[in-house]
Amino acid sequence: MNKLDNIIHKISINFVMILCFVIVVGMMFINSIYLYIDKPDFQMNNIWNYVGIVIGAIGIVILVIINNILKKKFPEKKYITPMLLGLYFIIGIMYVKLIPLKPFSDMGKVYDIAINNFRYDIEYLQQYPNNLPITIIFYLILKLHKGVMAIKILNIICNIAIIYFTYKTYTNITKKKNKLVLLLGITSISMLLYENCLYNDIIFTSLVAIIIYIATKEEHSIKDIVALSLLSFAQYIIRPVGIILIIAICMYFILKKQNLKIILSIILTFIICNLIYIPIKNYFIPKTEEPADYPIWSFIQMGINEEEFGFQNQTHSTEWKPQDVIDRIKTLGPKRLATLLAKKEYWLFTEGTYQVERYAFGAGQDDAFYYETFLSKRVQNPETSKERKAIDYLMKGQYFVLILLSLIDLLIKDKEKEIKDKKDLLLYFIIGMFCFYLIWEIKSRYIYCLNPIFIILATSGIEKLQNKITVKETKNGKI
Repeated sequence: MNKLDNIIHKISINFVMILCFVIVVGMMFINSIYLYIDKPDFQMNNIWNYVGIVIGAIGIVILVIINNILKKKFPEKKYITPMLLGLYFIIGIMYVKLIPLKPFSDMGKVYDIAINNFRYDIEYLQQYPNNLPITIIFYLILKLHKGVMAIKILNIICNIAIIYFTYKTYTNITKKKNKLVLLLGITSISMLLYENCLYNDIIFTSLVAIIIYIATKEEHSIKDIVALSLLSFAQYIIRPVGIILIIAICMYFILKKQNLKIILSIILTFIICNLIYIPIKNYFIPKTEEPADYPIWSFIQMGINEEEFGFQNQTHSTEWKPQDVIDRIKTLGPKRLATLLAKKEYWLFTEGTYQVERYAFGAGQDDAFYYETFLSKRVQNPETSKERKAIDYLMKGQYFVLILLSLIDLLIKDKEKEIKDKKDLLLYFIIGMFCFYLIWEIKSRYIYCLNPIFIILATSGIEKLQNKITVKETKNGKI
C-alpha cells in the first residue's frame, strides 16, 4: 500500500504542479475571455492584464503585512476571526443591496419554480432534474422569508462558511493558525461578487469546504463520520460532480489512513439516502411518457464540440446515444480531439473569474435590476462599463497570483509526511475535476469549488517563502 501511495503522490503533485505552471505561463500572454453571446474565446494580453497582476501582487504583500501585524499585536485574541467574518457579512449585505440583480437564465428558472411553489415551469426540472435539490432548498428558504434577499443572505452565510472552514482546514493540515487564509478569502473579489448568483455553486462549495475540513481532522469521532457521510451525499445531489470529492476522500482514507470504517459509512449512507431521495424526486417531478431529461451523452456531446471547444452550444437533445459520442470522436481523430481538449481545459483553468461578472451584474439585459442605484447603472452594460472591465482585470490578477503561490508551494516540498498526506486529498480533487471536464460541458464557474483549495496552497506557499527569507536573513546575520 505504501508503494502505491508513493506512486500516486508523485503523480498527483507533479500533475498539479504542471497544471499550475501552464496556467501561470499561459496567463502571462493569453487572456481567456467570456463573450456575452455565451461563448468562450482567447485574445492576447493588453497592458491592463499586467496592471491587474501587479495590483494582485501588491494586494498579497499588503495582506501579508496586515497578517504579520495581527500576529504581533493580537496573537491570542479569539475575537479577530469573528470580527473579520462579521465585517465580510456587512460588506456582502451592502453589495447585494447596491447591485440588486434579478435572477436570470437557469438561476431565474430555479428561483421562479421555488417561489411559485412548484406550480410553474416544471418542464424545466424534467429537463434538468439535477436542479431539483437546489430548488427545494430555495423553496424552503422562501417559506421562511419571501423574496430574493433571503437567498442572497444564504449565499453570504455560505461564503462565510467557506472562508472559515478553509481557515480551519489549513490549521488541520499545517497545525498552524494563519489568519492570512481568512484575509485571502474576505478580499477575494470573485467570492464576494458570487453572492448575487442564486444557483448551486456557493452552497456546493460550502459543503466541499466543510467535508474537507472534517476529512483532514486527525481523529474522527462517530459524529464526524456521520457528518462526513451525510454531507458527502448532500453535496453530490446538489451537484453530481461531487462524486469526484467522494472518490478523492475514499482514496485518502484507503491510501493514507487504511480506514475502511469511514469508507463503508460513506458508501452505505450514499445508498440509503439515494433510496430515500428517489421517491422525493418522483413526487416533485412528474414522469412523462418520453424521456424529458437530457442523458449524459448530451453533455458529453456538448463537451467535445469543436466550435466552442466544450462550451454550451445549444445542441442539447434527449436523442443523443453513446454511439453518437463514439462517432464524433472518430470524426475528430486523435489530433483534433487533443487540440479540442487542450483548448477547453486551458480556457477552463485560465479564465480566472469563474464568469462571475455575468452572475454578479447580469448579461446586459435592460431589466436586470429590481431597482436602480448609483452603482447598478454603471455596471449594467458589459460592453461599455469601465467598472466591469476593471473588476475583470483585478479578478484575473488575483487568480494569477493565487495560482503562482500555489505553484511555489508545490515546488518547495513539504518535509512532514502528515502535511503531504493531507495535501494529497486536495490534489486528488483538483485532478478529478480536471479529468471530469475533459469530457463534460464546461463553464469556468464549474471550478469555483477549487477556490478554497488554491487559497490553502497559496497561503502555504507564502509561509514557505517567508520561512526561506527568515532563514536566509539569519544566515547572513551570522556571517
